[in-house]
Amino acid sequence: MTNTQPSRPRKAKPAKPAKPAKPAKPAKPIKPAKPRRLGRPPGQSGEDTRRAILAAARDSFARNGFEGATNGEIAGAANVTSAAMYRHFDSKAELYAAAVHDALADLIPRLRQAVTKQSSVRGAFAALLGVVGSFDAQQLGSVRFLSALPSEMQRHPEIAKRMLADPGEVFTIVHQLVESGVRSAEISRAKAPRVVSVMISTFMGVSAYSNTLGPSFAEHAIAGLVDLIDGELFTS
Repeated sequence: MTNTQPSRPRKAKPAKPAKPAKPAKPAKPIKPAKPRRLGRPPGQSGEDTRRAILAAARDSFARNGFEGATNGEIAGAANVTSAAMYRHFDSKAELYAAAVHDALADLIPRLRQAVTKQSSVRGAFAALLGVVGSFDAQQLGSVRFLSALPSEMQRHPEIAKRMLADPGEVFTIVHQLVESGVRSAEISRAKAPRVVSVMISTFMGVSAYSNTLGPSFAEHAIAGLVDLIDGELFTS
């Protein structure tokens, strides 16, 4: 006879307790924004920035020379970054040449005024020299900066190349003056290039002389040059 004992009921396994939820990770602290690098100052136009760079460059080149002036110093004085400075000038030599033309711009109005008041090339040349001896403080600052140009051109061919390619408005004034002398028969066509060279080198020399010894010494030199032009420097 078969054993028919009932099967024992299986014990139910107790449910596993639910795992506690992991605590949320604390939010990462927000890092403070990095300070904004200098660029164009707020409210300043591109032309304003360019003017600020040129003013800083003129001061730095006048004090330290082309080689001693640094891009960082110039950019800092102009309140811009070196990268911003290179958006306006692609090299230090270009910046120097632009600073030269900027300094010359301070002198051009008075030079042109002096020329237009004269009826002869000889008188105009003497008047131009007289203007150099009567500059105000700001214009004398430009002259002091410009007085170093010949030596900087000699030491740095990249400056000479740029200045010869674009000599500026002073050269234009002198060239126009000499051409008018050729037309009025005061100057021969053959000697015109020589007269241009004499005029430009005289301005450079007077500027350097004034920068080295002071304006009062330059006044004597200018007076002597005017006497030389008028044929009154030598008694015979």
